[in-house]
Amino acid sequence: MQKRSWRVLFLILVATFNWSCGQVKFGTKDSSATNPGGDVGTTGGGVGGGTGSDPGGGTPTTTVPGGGGGGGTTYRDVNYTGQVELKSSKVDILLVIDDSNSMLNDNKKLAARLSGFVSSLQSSAVDWQMCLTLTRPININNTAYWGASVNWKNYSPASGTPSWVLKAGTSNVSTIFDTTIDWIGAGWAGTDDERGIKAAYWHVANSAYNSCYRNDAAFSVIVISDEDERSVGGNSALQYYPNEYKAFESDDLPQSFVDKVKSTLSAQKRFTFNSIIVKDNDSACMTAQDSQGAKSHYGKSYQALSGLTGGGIGSICDNDYSSNLNYFKDIIQNSLSSLALECVPYGNVTVSVTPPMGNVATSVQGMNLIFNPEIPAGRTVNVSYKCPNNVAANSVVTNRTPSSENEVSVFSKLYSWIIEPILSLFK
Repeated sequence: MQKRSWRVLFLILVATFNWSCGQVKFGTKDSSATNPGGDVGTTGGGVGGGTGSDPGGGTPTTTVPGGGGGGGTTYRDVNYTGQVELKSSKVDILLVIDDSNSMLNDNKKLAARLSGFVSSLQSSAVDWQMCLTLTRPININNTAYWGASVNWKNYSPASGTPSWVLKAGTSNVSTIFDTTIDWIGAGWAGTDDERGIKAAYWHVANSAYNSCYRNDAAFSVIVISDEDERSVGGNSALQYYPNEYKAFESDDLPQSFVDKVKSTLSAQKRFTFNSIIVKDNDSACMTAQDSQGAKSHYGKSYQALSGLTGGGIGSICDNDYSSNLNYFKDIIQNSLSSLALECVPYGNVTVSVTPPMGNVATSVQGMNLIFNPEIPAGRTVNVSYKCPNNVAANSVVTNRTPSSENEVSVFSKLYSWIIEPILSLFK
């Protein structure tokens, strides 16, 4: 009888152990994953568009169950460790100007409306440089390129600096700015497919050729347009003129631009996308723009990208554009006020500072982690969070699925509820 009881107990133990432990799953390396390293298989995108890929070997994943019987979304752990260094403030600025028919009257006033912006740049301690492109393709040697840089007019840069890279310390910045804006004008043929995001995308994609981006500088885009990406933002219901609607391509999408900056410049690049537009639901501004003779549209795609990156959103109807621009002129040297994240994080963001300092409050704004107070130089910051696997991976960290800990806990409960009472019968 005793032997039979031990056999029954053994079978119960084996069955329970197999059922419980079989549910524990650990993150594994997905050998099919890649870490984007260039413009893979893209053609016609701009000067030196190039091809190529950088196999990344994969990133361990966390499976977060989805609802309604779906497959769920997979997430990966991202860990960042960096020391706040003593260095000067630098920012690279890309100005994207709409020169289509609807902007004819606006571009005549553009230099005056940006004068405050130019003045604040000149008077700030920021080490800045600025490049300029248009919302249409630019013809170079009979080939149209998206995101090609425009030369600044009446600008004689120092030896080795391209004429399309305007730098801090130039004595006649206001004159150069005004002359260039006047030269751009508006209303040219073939300008009515406005694609500010696409232009910025390809300007970044060709960073190896245009000398507009420095490794240790923050990055700020400023787009100025009275319409949306591709005029109506990819929404055929908003079409006003015949054939005005044009479908979005991948490089028109806000998230595609974010991914391109992260994969091309740096996963930790601090950057914003600023929009001077007809703001969503601002009917008074839209009416004012329409009264100039061409139909305007709400800049919803630009506004979404500004929200995603913590950029400013200003009205094209304002007389002064400078107050709404988050182009980092307020960077405080030798401290860290924010950190660029690889994605909008899933769940909590864990932060530690070494050596420790008083209470540091953090908040997530789009894809930026904000510190209050700022972290002074000499301290090391550690940040951990989760990103969806469809965002380009830049860190490889082994992790375990959240469900596995729950399943282990279920096994422990089964042991205490079923097995321990049976074992007590034989004591």
